[in-house]
Amino acid sequence: MTPLRRGQRIAVGLWLIVALVAWNGLYDVLLARSTQNYLFRTALHDAGLGPTVDLTSALDYAVLEAVWLSTLWASLLLLAGLITIRLGMPRDELPKAPSSTVARGT
Repeated sequence: MTPLRRGQRIAVGLWLIVALVAWNGLYDVLLARSTQNYLFRTALHDAGLGPTVDLTSALDYAVLEAVWLSTLWASLLLLAGLITIRLGMPRDELPKAPSSTVARGT
């Protein structure tokens, strides 16, 4: 496989940064939403309109869900970026498929 050119290495670095920023932003949004949901359910309980809510169990699940969803979407974004870099390579730089050297018996 041929090494990446300078522009391609820069593109890979930029896609890594984009994926990291997307992961961080999505994680933050999901965790903030879960925290608001916990506070809402706690307010309902305080008003006598709902069951008690355990902070540890509610936010443990929220963190787990936020990590998995953020990782999934950031991975898909990075994969799409790397595919665009691969599709943008000139034909002569693409790796060649191994040729079959099996002798055919007739």
